[in-house]
Amino acid sequence: MRRRGTISKVITGTRTDDLTVRLAHFAASLESLSIPTSLDRRRLDLRREWIVRTIRGYLIPRMENPLAPLTVVFAGPTGAGKSTLLNSVAGAEHSVAGPLRPTTKAPLVLASHGLAAEYTLIGGIHCHVVTGKAPILDELTLVDTPDIDSTTRLHRAIAETMIDNADVVVYVNSAQRYADLVPWEVLRRAHSRGAPVVHVLNRVTSASAGAVSAYASRLEEAGLGSDVVAVHEHRRARGAQAVPLVMIQALRDRLVGIVEERLSGKADVVMSVLDALLDQADDVITGIAGLTEMNLSATERSGLAFDDARLGAGVSPMPLGSLKLGALASLNDKRWRVRARVRRHLPPASAVARAHTFMEASLVAGVDADIRAEIISIGTVGPSEVDELVAGSHPAAVAALTDWRRDLEGLQLTRGSLDPGLTAFLLARSVVHGPDDTARDVLALLSGTDQTAGPVTRATEMLEARLAPVYQQTGQQLNSRVAEMVASEEAIYRARTSLSAVMARSSFANA
Repeated sequence: MRRRGTISKVITGTRTDDLTVRLAHFAASLESLSIPTSLDRRRLDLRREWIVRTIRGYLIPRMENPLAPLTVVFAGPTGAGKSTLLNSVAGAEHSVAGPLRPTTKAPLVLASHGLAAEYTLIGGIHCHVVTGKAPILDELTLVDTPDIDSTTRLHRAIAETMIDNADVVVYVNSAQRYADLVPWEVLRRAHSRGAPVVHVLNRVTSASAGAVSAYASRLEEAGLGSDVVAVHEHRRARGAQAVPLVMIQALRDRLVGIVEERLSGKADVVMSVLDALLDQADDVITGIAGLTEMNLSATERSGLAFDDARLGAGVSPMPLGSLKLGALASLNDKRWRVRARVRRHLPPASAVARAHTFMEASLVAGVDADIRAEIISIGTVGPSEVDELVAGSHPAAVAALTDWRRDLEGLQLTRGSLDPGLTAFLLARSVVHGPDDTARDVLALLSGTDQTAGPVTRATEMLEARLAPVYQQTGQQLNSRVAEMVASEEAIYRARTSLSAVMARSSFANA
């Protein structure tokens, strides 16, 4: 009996069993990886699910039955002629063409006698199996699928599942509609599996001969090769569900060539899929490891700290012009210490309170901006999480600055001044922006002393004491958030070890 495939030639039964066990362990290791939260998480998770599904649903079953015929899946958009081409390749009319064909609800599988039970389920999808006696079915099992562009989501999902479980994909398009929307991502995924994809342009006429080269160019631009098999328009007997062999000879030759390469040991579809899948798994693991290392680094940097110089640089200076302090400042320059004259030049209490309120609001905005900038600099937390953390720190910042104002009003310099409210405001302004000449002179005049540097230093210490817990609490929340994003290093090591083992075991596939 002729033996199919190269797995049985290159690998002994024990080695095949060993490889399937290692693949099963590798799939479990890959599945156990925790993917850190990031913009890339969804992409990596989908790729991982697809790899695990392909290992369990395709590679392991194929390796356990290496002599099975190659599964050839006919896929394509509505009305491309998939069913007719399948019948033509098989040399018999098994799949009914038209909108009411069986594949509208389930894939139709054409297999050789005795193998019907093997194809009732493909990738978890129930299939309608028909058996035939055509010689080509000894080497190929043909599968007709629902339209890849179906308006029914379930039908599209079935078609994609069949493609994911194919040894060979025959993607059929028509010369009249090849420029319509093509499911490039589905085709890229088929190509990325490492299984052969045969592109067929059906119903080519003399008027549409240029469509072949145009379609080939589009495929090449999409990174899907440029090899297109043309099936020319033909006359069929009324009601016929197949075309003459001469019309699809090029397609049959391509499929026979894949079979001959397999039988001669020059190529093996399953090992090609394995090699391609291992490359993709390595990319996924590398991506997860990269995110983990980035988040571990972010954990080290996620402790926020208050810096009065940084905060002051980010807060717009509060102008003193609205309080008209020039006259007060000039009184200090001339050493006029007459309290009555000083009182006449004091700004209204309402204006001072308003200025202090504006400055507090500016300081709160500065704290929000400072915390936001520090979080963003870490580089792993998404925009929505940044907004959430800043929103959480905002009320605490408001409360802290209200308490700071009370602290300033309790200082001896403030309590003994001619205008405690104005003195507290000028101290606060000096802390945030540094004391300018006007503020310094007015503080000296109000307090009766030129020794204002000490109170400004004390006011700075008070601000730090009030705001440091706000930064610390937000930093702890950030640290906790980042820590949740860090994947298990042990799981990554286990997956890498499994991957290395699988790659080592599969290296003989190219022997």
